[in-house]
Amino acid sequence: MIATDDGGLPGGGALDGGDPPKDLHLWKLPRGRHGLPRELVAQSQRERLLAAVIRVTASKSYQASSVTDILNEAGVGRETFYRHFKDKEDCFVTANDVLVDNLETRVREAYEQPGSWTERVRRGLIETLNWFATNPEIARVMMIEMGTIGPIASARFRDTFQRFIALLDDGGEFTEQAPNLPNLASIAGGAVFARVYEEVALGNSASLPELHPQLTFELLLPYIGEEAAARERELAEKESASRAEPSE
Repeated sequence: MIATDDGGLPGGGALDGGDPPKDLHLWKLPRGRHGLPRELVAQSQRERLLAAVIRVTASKSYQASSVTDILNEAGVGRETFYRHFKDKEDCFVTANDVLVDNLETRVREAYEQPGSWTERVRRGLIETLNWFATNPEIARVMMIEMGTIGPIASARFRDTFQRFIALLDDGGEFTEQAPNLPNLASIAGGAVFARVYEEVALGNSASLPELHPQLTFELLLPYIGEEAAARERELAEKESASRAEPSE
């Protein structure tokens, strides 16, 4: 049985006036005449569908899930779904894009804080690893399930990869130390992406931050050389140890 549009996600509460919460998919619309602006209702329905397609995909896989599964999880009707999305693929790809945007925002905020370029790279990298570690089901959906949807997946992966390796552009001043290596960002970023992908596929997303020192070394090696990259690895190890210390 498919829930009606006034149903909500598990854990959601009825809106009792005032400003809505920032995460609109966490609340459900009151039954009857709620008097909420149509735009707000539509935004809530859309965000609930986006959250639902990720949860359903995480639990059943993309190929095994259906629009009906998404409707049941989101608590909206079929007509509402097709007002927002063309089909299951459209809903899933849109949800993936929202997640990528969120991750990029977090990484850029960390990267753009003051510091040397290598320090900023270390911060951006650990932010990425922590984001995936905190959301292991989302990590699997983005890294593994995204690859099962068909031709659009390759284009999305390329776009996402280019958005993140663009953060390495500031390292161009170091490329004189390795003039014979073209496309340094693609080489370095590709090696890190491959390792993260492997760990997610093995179900080790929660342990990704433990790889921060070694991935720091691999990411910076083509730019600054082995000796300097080893020093950055040591700094990353110290940072990891400091994060692991219990707070008073």
